[in-house]
Amino acid sequence: MNSLAILLRGRFWTSLFVVGLTTGGVLAQQAPAANPSPNAYIVRIRTGSYAGTCVDYCVHEETTIKPRSIVAVSRSISEKRKYPDVKLKRKITKEDWEGLLHSVDAKVLDAFIGRIGCPGCADELVGWVELQFSDGTMKSVSYNEGDGPPGIAPLLQQIKTIGEARLPKPKLNP
Repeated sequence: MNSLAILLRGRFWTSLFVVGLTTGGVLAQQAPAANPSPNAYIVRIRTGSYAGTCVDYCVHEETTIKPRSIVAVSRSISEKRKYPDVKLKRKITKEDWEGLLHSVDAKVLDAFIGRIGCPGCADELVGWVELQFSDGTMKSVSYNEGDGPPGIAPLLQQIKTIGEARLPKPKLNP
């Protein structure tokens, strides 16, 4: 191979690398979510997780909590016939809902900044939480599992507590 061909090949790969980095940076940026109006209140809280690249039994889990119910759904990303969706719906108490709302303060709301880093880019488990308000606005955060913002830890713990109290435990086959 002559030196001109080697030089052009090197420039091509360098340009491709720069274009890839630039495109990734642009896609990772997002407009900040609109803040809810002063009189808006939380009507729904959703949380879940999913995996990036996966083979066979790949699950997307989602929990939705509303004032009177909790719904947990596990669905296979592939192999839907082999692994059908599993959906559990239970009632929650007024105290459960109010406790959940009390765990969302200004510090927690400040943690809802959209994407943190590049969730799932390195085939990691992605966690996410979304607050939906009465005026139609939403605030969300997504992150690589284990790298969530500390500000949402009390909210996630409260959701876990309600889920453990209200949803049946999975039965393990002996």
